[in-house]
Amino acid sequence: MSGTPSPVDGDLAATGGTAAPFGMTGTPAADDASIGGDLNHGDPDHGEPGEDAGAAAERERLSRQLRDTRVQLAMTQTRLTALEQSATMRFGRTIANAAKKPWPRGALLPRDLYKLWKDRGAPKSGAANAANALAQAQLADLKGTGGRFLSQLTAPGALSLGDPALALAGGVASAPSLVIAGAISALGCATLAPDAVVHPLLPHDADIVVEATGADVVVVQASALLPGEPWAHATDPAAADRGRRLARMIVMARALGKPVVLVRDVPHSLMPGIGWLAASCDAVIDGGLGVQLARFSPLGVSGARPTAPVYAGARDPREAPAARALLDELTSGGGPVTLAGARSWRSLPALYREHAVFVTASAAQALEQAASGARVIGPLGSGTDAASVRAELAAARTAPPLTHAELRPRLREIFLGSATPARLAALVKAAELPGALVGGRQIAVLVSLAGPGRAGAAQDAAVRAARLADALLAQRLRPDEVIAGCDADAAEAVRGAFGALRGAGIRVVVTETAGAQPAGRSGADWARPLARLARSPWLAPLAADGGQPEHYLLDLACARECAQADAVALSSGKPGAATDYEFTRWLEEPALVRAPLLAPGGPSASEWGSHGLRLFTIAG
Repeated sequence: MSGTPSPVDGDLAATGGTAAPFGMTGTPAADDASIGGDLNHGDPDHGEPGEDAGAAAERERLSRQLRDTRVQLAMTQTRLTALEQSATMRFGRTIANAAKKPWPRGALLPRDLYKLWKDRGAPKSGAANAANALAQAQLADLKGTGGRFLSQLTAPGALSLGDPALALAGGVASAPSLVIAGAISALGCATLAPDAVVHPLLPHDADIVVEATGADVVVVQASALLPGEPWAHATDPAAADRGRRLARMIVMARALGKPVVLVRDVPHSLMPGIGWLAASCDAVIDGGLGVQLARFSPLGVSGARPTAPVYAGARDPREAPAARALLDELTSGGGPVTLAGARSWRSLPALYREHAVFVTASAAQALEQAASGARVIGPLGSGTDAASVRAELAAARTAPPLTHAELRPRLREIFLGSATPARLAALVKAAELPGALVGGRQIAVLVSLAGPGRAGAAQDAAVRAARLADALLAQRLRPDEVIAGCDADAAEAVRGAFGALRGAGIRVVVTETAGAQPAGRSGADWARPLARLARSPWLAPLAADGGQPEHYLLDLACARECAQADAVALSSGKPGAATDYEFTRWLEEPALVRAPLLAPGGPSASEWGSHGLRLFTIAG
């Protein structure tokens, strides 16, 4: 067949490679009835008490060798089928038949050759299936022979404290439901870990571990294939072995029904051989993994940080000529901009919070610096006016650092469009997975409409419910559900008032409860009977007056994501920028709470600080 095969075809149609065993590490599944056994009744793979260690190791070696032989046989059969259907083989067979029988085969030779030419671009079934042959051979090798899938013995998404992604991110406060595995860089792991369970795979065992992790989606990050990473040069034809291992991981993920998504976060000029990889994945999304607000946030910024403009990181040799000339002028000699030099990605958040003004040529870097509380001039591009840049620099040097109130509008925009959970939502949508897997921003509003028994109480509850519905529909971050408690005689009127919420796709639950108004209870304890009806991971106890501004839920969720807090409240209005974003040991009126904290029988809101929970306040 003409053309150069991709690493997928080259690896999966090869017969001389050695396939990795498809069993548990150190206890490979048996391949023969005499070797295999029942999982719970004397399985020889697990060894008997007192069994000689040398004999057990030899048996495991023979088991792996048998599996490798069977996989190689399946691959040879697949390659033979593809070869028999190739155009070269069919052309030779046609000429040979015509030579053996000049009549009638020789007379039909022009017609046969025309058919070969006409079908030259049609896909061949053997070649089309060659990409899945290795995975199918491994799956068939385990079928009915006592072998066990790792996914049957591994809890999908189990959060291990020894997971390398958690170490890179410095821990994680929540228990995300989305499980991601694949070729992911160290920076990618640190970015994703607060919002997902991340399993970075290594080339030597990726095709096996991808099945053991129980991942929802397999991600191939383009920056993880750059020099310095374990998967470096995997798309380079010179590193054929690394490319074959990447192809095997993709094929195994597909055989297990896991979507494979390529995150193309580097320029094509850095990775010219990425074309075959993009064609092998189920979806491709351009851009990075977003701004992780748990790393880049204005928490702890000083009001006295210096306002001298800084250019963070090393200069990019691929800068546009106009941008390069402008940056050379600004940073050289007595220029107004200071070069910070190359920094580790781990130290960048601290650098961004130490300075009030930055100049950048990167759009992604500009978002991270803005989220960290700095003024950002740029990104500088080919059409940038040098005079306007110098005017901005002069104004920034004399202006005081941005306050939290000035930062909040920009932080809202980053939260909605460029933060990591927003990028994960796009990734999950591209992989055609349920959107509920990204659950860090799903909020349930809890509200009590119960009132003292008097004439017209039902009508009053309906009016308050309608006002609250209008306020929630006007929120820039709408809740996923509303749980309302009211008196029995007002239930029908309240349900009717909430009809607009249902029309907007918001789940509404109205429960008939009698009790005091929230103002008569302490903290958020009044909402415990309503919290048990909610499905969302975050709860927002809300007053029923409907007077919340349109940014109310958005600011709470944004602050929670920045602080990775367990509960957030509005501060009591103390003056000073330091009180805008700060941790505390006690919350007077929690406004956004992790759902388990309001479970029946849980500790009182006044005791959360003594239990080691992260409590956070923002200015109202």
